[in-house]
Amino acid sequence: MNRFYHYTRNIYSSKCFKNDSFFYSKINLKFVSYNAKNGTHKYSAKINNAYAFRKNVNLKKINNFPKGIINMPYSCYRTYLLKKYGLTKRPEGYNTNITKNRIERYFNFAEIYHSLNFIKNVILSLLFIYGINNYVFDMTLTSGSSMYPLINKDGVILFYICDCSLRFFNELRNVAIYNYMNILYKIYNIIHGNFDNINFVKVKNTIANKIENLKNKIKSNQNVYKRGDVVLLISPVNSNKRVCKRIIGIENDKLYVNDFNSFVEVPKNHIWIEGDNKQDSFDSRNYGCVNINLVIGKIFFLLDPFRSFSFITNKGNCGIEPDRFVHMSN
Repeated sequence: MNRFYHYTRNIYSSKCFKNDSFFYSKINLKFVSYNAKNGTHKYSAKINNAYAFRKNVNLKKINNFPKGIINMPYSCYRTYLLKKYGLTKRPEGYNTNITKNRIERYFNFAEIYHSLNFIKNVILSLLFIYGINNYVFDMTLTSGSSMYPLINKDGVILFYICDCSLRFFNELRNVAIYNYMNILYKIYNIIHGNFDNINFVKVKNTIANKIENLKNKIKSNQNVYKRGDVVLLISPVNSNKRVCKRIIGIENDKLYVNDFNSFVEVPKNHIWIEGDNKQDSFDSRNYGCVNINLVIGKIFFLLDPFRSFSFITNKGNCGIEPDRFVHMSN
């Protein structure tokens, strides 16, 4: 009787192993792996790659059990798997609550993340705008007629390059010219020491003239602002007011003011400014030379909204009057 009982019990357990639905309905397949090496068909607990197990395991291998042979370890494995890795019954609304919690956590995180990201973008934008307006270029509106006919009405927009950028690019240009001049010096010395042919004399003279021109250019670039530049500066009379004037004289220049009886010499680090409309301009003729540190920037573009626009250079519009100068520095 006992033998028959054990025999039927083992037959039942083996049929359960052969049934594919048993593993989906009774045992959590995330924790089970199948081993068919060396003919040993066993199911064991799977720790890692739980989600990949469903794709890799082939439940059809269960049908390869040897027929007529009953092995007790299979029933033991069945009991062990059911006890340790059996599916537990979840309460009602379990999945719904998890989904709601996940959605709430996601939106809370997204709200905080987007808020912080928005604040960061605003701060970076403000810093960028501040840096551009104070160190690169900016614009301003005009009022008054002191620069007529260049600026013939109020409300014209003037774009100017800031003083910091002008000085930086001026130094950069001087460094480039200096390096170029050193290269020409080396070429000149090589030709002068190794070649005495008449054809190379012309080359040497050309290089020497080029070097001399570069020296003069470096001297002229010592002054950031040139005669004829239209600049925006802080008024020497009222520090809260900004004025737009044209540079007439730079340092070491000697020029007549109102008549040809007396002249003024512009000191170092100073400029002489006047408006294009001499009859309606309050400028250096009234308060004298202006320190170069009061200059905010050099105006390079004029925009009259919906009407006209133009670039401003030191060569156009109202030029310099050479007769006014007793001495013009290089």
